[in-house]
Amino acid sequence: MKTKLIRLVGSVLIISGLFLFLGSLFINVRQQAMKKEALEEFKEQIAHNESFFKEVPIEENSSAGADPRKTAQESSEDAVAPSEGDVLCILRIPCIDSENPVREGVSGGVLADSLGHEPETAMVGDKGNCVIAGHRNYTFGQYFNRLNEVSLGDMIYVDTATDTYSYSVSDIKVVEPEDLSVLEATDTETLTLYTCTPLYLATHRLVIVAERTY
Repeated sequence: MKTKLIRLVGSVLIISGLFLFLGSLFINVRQQAMKKEALEEFKEQIAHNESFFKEVPIEENSSAGADPRKTAQESSEDAVAPSEGDVLCILRIPCIDSENPVREGVSGGVLADSLGHEPETAMVGDKGNCVIAGHRNYTFGQYFNRLNEVSLGDMIYVDTATDTYSYSVSDIKVVEPEDLSVLEATDTETLTLYTCTPLYLATHRLVIVAERTY
């Protein structure tokens, strides 16, 4: 009887472990598919804009000699504030082979398949502190899983629908979860990235600060 009970418990544990593994695998596959779809859609938008500016001369696209790319970007920024879940840009960190879509908001739904822009912080390309958060997915190389490998001076690039912005890492720090200083406004064009650390434990926040380069 005791032997049968042990076997039953063992079987239950094995089956439970299998379900957990398959569930985790399904979630990762789904996240990657959603991430890929968001990246492809946004890249198509970028390609469409680039094609438009190449095909139509500046004088036909602008008034008083204005740069149509800049004009289009300003019009887009001024028109409608982004809603939660909207794809804003693509964030690239070449040194860790990272490329991820950035959506508006930091809710669980947003961060499930992308990085998230803190709504009350500056937008990319604007003066101030643009803050982007991301999970450290347990699949190596996804989201901010390798953010701890970034070093001072490394470059970070942000592709919007109309332009690419370059940033150089100027500060790396670890803070308490309650430390909200990472959200504070700045007088310069700053990009701040943060995620949980250490991996698996998530007791603190890893913060990467980068300054716009020209």
